Amino acid sequence: MSVKQLIIGTFNQTFKKYFYDELVVGKLAHSEFKNGVNKGDEVDVLMPGSVTLFDFDGEGDLPNAEVVTNSATKIRIDRGKAFHFEIKEIEEKAIENAPSMKQKVDLIKEYSSDAVKQFASTVDKAYADLWTRAGFIVDDNGSPITLDADYAREILSLMRTKMQRGDGEGHNNWVDGKMIAIVPPEFEFYLGKLKMYEEVESGHRKIEKGFIGRLEGWDIYTSNNIASYDVTSSGTTSTVYQPLFGIKGKTLAGGVSSNLNTKHYEPEKNFNTRYKGYGLYGVGAPRADFFGTAAIIAPAKLSTRS
Repeated sequence: MSVKQLIIGTFNQTFKKYFYDELVVGKLAHSEFKNGVNKGDEVDVLMPGSVTLFDFDGEGDLPNAEVVTNSATKIRIDRGKAFHFEIKEIEEKAIENAPSMKQKVDLIKEYSSDAVKQFASTVDKAYADLWTRAGFIVDDNGSPITLDADYAREILSLMRTKMQRGDGEGHNNWVDGKMIAIVPPEFEFYLGKLKMYEEVESGHRKIEKGFIGRLEGWDIYTSNNIASYDVTSSGTTSTVYQPLFGIKGKTLAGGVSSNLNTKHYEPEKNFNTRYKGYGLYGVGAPRADFFGTAAIIAPAKLSTRS
């Protein structure tokens, strides 16, 4: 295999292998790779299924078995990201002359890993912008909550209460061990002031990207991609953040092209090689009933001391 084909192959393999690991907000989503998609296509994303319980007194025949319903949601592939870079001939020679295939691939990953991180971050931002579709909202009577440590805990507790409130038939939107909260770093600052906050312990388990700890039944992740906007009141401008809450892998949906469509060509004026490629994606929020947000202003500042 030529170095050029190895670079293209590594880009595509790295993308498929590490894309999911780089998502943080996307942990709320069921994201699927899609082959051969074009911008504007609509694709089906198959959401995890559910079953129905029925009355049974211990006697008699059971009804016919139901087929588990996996709901398909339509997602429009309407966004994309591209890359275009040049590798010097001497750098390709270094890859070619590396003593083992693993070392060749490791050198290529210096380029591909950054591309995967940037693409995943872009998809994360798109997921975060879906906060307007949330079915559960915590705020201060329509205004943002100015955060402190107590409010940080109360927001988590109130959102849990909202999702646990059922329909009287055993259905609710809380699944123990599957609930995640995605918060900005400013929220984490206030969580650190709480004694009951269970922070990540080294060696406790495989640490997922963004995971910072647990509180009120939530696995909490931090992300710089949480949606934010500025508001002005009495001449003072503040940033409002919209942290997100939901069931892992069941709340949002996304379709992503299955590779980065990478190609290479040689420029006319030197012996280097240029690589170009692109990825397409689309996102949606099919389960507003699993989806929550809060409006917060979170000034990260030190406590006042006398």
